[in-house]
Amino acid sequence: MKKIKIYLFALLAVGLVSSCEQVLEQTPQTAVEDKITDASTARAVLNGAYNGLQSANYMGTRYTLLPDLAGGNLRHSGTFSDFAAIANRSVLPTDNAGSVMWIQIYNSIQRANLLIKFVPAINEAGFTETEKKQIIAEARALRAFHYFNLVRWWGGVPIVTQPTDKADASLNVPRNTVAEVYKQINDDLDAASPDLLVTNAARITKNTALAMKCRAALYNKDWASVNTLADQIVATNRHSLMPKTTDVFNGGQGTAESIWELQFEATNSNTLAFFLFSTQLGGRNEMRPSPSLTALYSLVDNRRILTTSYDVQLKYFRVSTGTDRPVMFRLAEVLLNKAEALAEQNKDADALVLLNRIRTRAGLTASPATLVGQALKDEIFLQRRLELALEGHYFFDLVRTGRAAQALTNWNSNQALLPIPDREMKANPAFAGQQNPGY
Repeated sequence: MKKIKIYLFALLAVGLVSSCEQVLEQTPQTAVEDKITDASTARAVLNGAYNGLQSANYMGTRYTLLPDLAGGNLRHSGTFSDFAAIANRSVLPTDNAGSVMWIQIYNSIQRANLLIKFVPAINEAGFTETEKKQIIAEARALRAFHYFNLVRWWGGVPIVTQPTDKADASLNVPRNTVAEVYKQINDDLDAASPDLLVTNAARITKNTALAMKCRAALYNKDWASVNTLADQIVATNRHSLMPKTTDVFNGGQGTAESIWELQFEATNSNTLAFFLFSTQLGGRNEMRPSPSLTALYSLVDNRRILTTSYDVQLKYFRVSTGTDRPVMFRLAEVLLNKAEALAEQNKDADALVLLNRIRTRAGLTASPATLVGQALKDEIFLQRRLELALEGHYFFDLVRTGRAAQALTNWNSNQALLPIPDREMKANPAFAGQQNPGY
């Protein structure tokens, strides 16, 4: 197997970052030194592309938990200054808080770009066109996921669709618009969908692509598309709500509700529980569910234990092994997406049916038919907060629904986006004058 050296479009930070994960110094404009020329390497790089998501600087900790920290579902209880900056929404361009996520996401895009560029040309006995198309499809869907995560935190970002090379002028890429980023996301998902797997909770499947498009449509207030995409997922009959939300996180790999979840092992672990649990139980006590969140759960709500039982349960509780599985997409989110879209289209009765599926599954009584209009929208938002807490949604939900000013103290609209990392601004001449407002 040839060794693939994967480098980054962006400058890399140096030394220990606050996630306890070391980022090694690398030259900013280094080449893709080898190409993917055989099947075994292609498969290995695809595994590496998924592995990139597992970084503590990405879904392995930061991108999963920091949106809840920024929104107030979590409170900062530790000592890491960049986590405090996220909690206070006072991130500076020179901080690690955002820059290490930016780095890891673009590094992951590089892996996807390598596969998309080089796999089509591989001609090897036993490496079928079907497998090649599947690998390329998963790479394109992964790239779409990365760009969606970039656009939520930073707005318009540079779109890079080719592996970077030291002689390539495209390293100096200006920012694309938000609309252009979303177009890239949808184009990648549309191209990927025909060749994706049908079922596999640990990999991106056809339903994962539909769920990504559904989430993206929600952010763009494309209510009709949210409805259609959600219906397409439901119509496959491949997913169903578990009896309790706790079953999604307590059980084995890939529950019926999970559309896509990240798999971790003791030898390839995450630090989600480590940052949430007390030092007495082997954690770091860096973040805790906030009193404002825990007070919202009824005593009969069976989701309560997932966010209020600090050192007992939570959605991530495997401190010693680090094998908790962040759920990227699940059916409950899809149903809440559709409920919100229906309410925004004044289809209150239909929205209420979906809302009550979430409420009754949680052990709550169904909301009455008299719940309509803004009160219905507010209840859908509340149930979304309670259902998806600690899964990386809350801050973004506050921003996209216009609720941030009411929910967050000392809010100003510039806090909706993180600053472009200072290293990027200095290294890329095409960024001149393109920093996010307020920084």
